[in-house]
Amino acid sequence: MLLAALSPRIVGTYWSIRSSNSVRRGVQLARELDCFSCHGQLGAGGVPDPTATIGEVPGWSGGTWMMYVNSDEQIRQYILDGVSQARRDSPAAGEERERMAIRMPAYREYVSQADVDDLVAAFKVLSRMAAPPADSPERRGLELAEKWRCFACHGPAGSGGRPNPGSFAGFIPGWYGADFDDLVRDRQEFDRWIREGEILRLAAHSIPSYFIRRQRIAMPAYANLTQGELDDLWAYARWLAVTDGGHLGVEKAW
Repeated sequence: MLLAALSPRIVGTYWSIRSSNSVRRGVQLARELDCFSCHGQLGAGGVPDPTATIGEVPGWSGGTWMMYVNSDEQIRQYILDGVSQARRDSPAAGEERERMAIRMPAYREYVSQADVDDLVAAFKVLSRMAAPPADSPERRGLELAEKWRCFACHGPAGSGGRPNPGSFAGFIPGWYGADFDDLVRDRQEFDRWIREGEILRLAAHSIPSYFIRRQRIAMPAYANLTQGELDDLWAYARWLAVTDGGHLGVEKAW
């Protein structure tokens, strides 16, 4: 009885560790540090600050980041010290910071080097500082996934990890990493998963099918997608796998 009760937790913990990725960890850490209380949900827009030049705490998305950072190192400086060295050295930026009611806190004493790398990866993906090239199949796949709100379930940029009670791992898989590779073995399974909301290999097996029936959030069927749209979504998923979630190999600080 005890083993049966613990099994779902053991399985969930195992898959959570095995399928972990920098973007997923970074988003979770940003939630724990309460970054989104000021920068908006998933960095979509900051809270009002009438003393700031732009009238609010900068969001991570919408291109606002270009006013503040242009490299991994500058993002890292903001996390550790609350301001980049370039803005610290700028008299105008210093004056702006002094009059702001809401200032970026420094987390140097509260995060590890690995934590900072994960936060940088999450920031780059959420802000689109790292994204597929414009007018590419990969970019069209990203935009199509955003149009259909795929990331509401599959996590920011497809990084995965949103809860799914009753499922085998306890969470919705991402579009790259160990959980995706276990779910989708080839292009044919990928197309069927999207168009029909299931994969025959799993539906025909007694254990996976049991959890598929139990899971509270089921994959919808997008039967109306064209082959070209599927090609673009597949290209984006492959881009994620190659770039480790789109953060293009965060430049290490050491």
